[in-house]
Amino acid sequence: MAKEREQSAVDSAVDFTSKKHDHAVSAHAARYAKVYGFFGVIFAGGMLAFSLSRLSDLDFDHHFKNGFALVPGYWYYFHQGPRRVGMIIHLATVLPAGILMVLQFTPVIRKKFITFHRINGYTILTLLFTSNGAACVVLPHKQGGGSRTSTQTAEAFLVLITTLGMAMAWWNIRRKQIDQHRAWMLRTMFYMGTIVTSRVINFISAPLIARLGNYYGVWSCDEIDFLYQNLALPFPEMEYPQCLLPNGTLRAGYRVAVMATELLTKPEQFGSSHIQPFGANLWICIAIHIVGVEIYLSLTPAETERLRHVSYEKQLEAGFKNPGSAGLTADRWGDAERWVPRKHQK
Repeated sequence: MAKEREQSAVDSAVDFTSKKHDHAVSAHAARYAKVYGFFGVIFAGGMLAFSLSRLSDLDFDHHFKNGFALVPGYWYYFHQGPRRVGMIIHLATVLPAGILMVLQFTPVIRKKFITFHRINGYTILTLLFTSNGAACVVLPHKQGGGSRTSTQTAEAFLVLITTLGMAMAWWNIRRKQIDQHRAWMLRTMFYMGTIVTSRVINFISAPLIARLGNYYGVWSCDEIDFLYQNLALPFPEMEYPQCLLPNGTLRAGYRVAVMATELLTKPEQFGSSHIQPFGANLWICIAIHIVGVEIYLSLTPAETERLRHVSYEKQLEAGFKNPGSAGLTADRWGDAERWVPRKHQK
């Protein structure tokens, strides 16, 4: 009888512990779904909408060109040569990657279609590495003059941090460090979303600086002439008389100041209003997205801890040294306390 009572007490304790664990898991799932839903709609929804809306740019010689290639004057730099090839490759890789990346973070696909999740992940990495390489070919163009340097450094920094993020995500999944793989893939996705936010902010700032006035870009006479020829318009001699030689021919390579305005009848001035603030906007958006993803990660520590235990089991099964910390973790490479799985904690 004593043994039966003892066994019954043990069974009751196990049952209580199991119910308590199930309740904790279900509470964590509810909290995580709440946070994931909020950030998912904002960032993943924005990425998907932007990528789908820009697919028409793959019609490079028609839609991309006739849409002023984002802003008036842009087509001058991408209608031929290495930058044309670079831009086509960039668009053909980054837009599909933006769509597939959203699928990569969809919970149903991640949990129920593991093979697709893995194949899709490697596809995204390949597309983004290729896209970043093509972006490096495009970066050196100098539309807008001196303000282009701030944009170039921002774009180069974006290439750097997204490449680093993808490399870190790949290495951690190779080491079965799933919690860190998730963190670095999320960081990369948020960083890539910078370009979406910057476009939105640019549509606000462009008319703002035009109305404030006294903002100028630097354009070559060749750019202005190319733009007006594509629109079947005569060269604006009254605005830029210094672009013409005494015999009436264009002064090739000469540069002039172009005021930033909202006048659609002056496409170079309208283009200047969009080009001038873009570098500053891009840096602001990079900061927003870097902070945003760290806030998201700090709001989901329970999910990080859950995946850390999953990593521990997989690394233990695979025979890795330091299971639970076989990847790039703070306790292994930094000064954090050594991580210990729950079942070994006293």
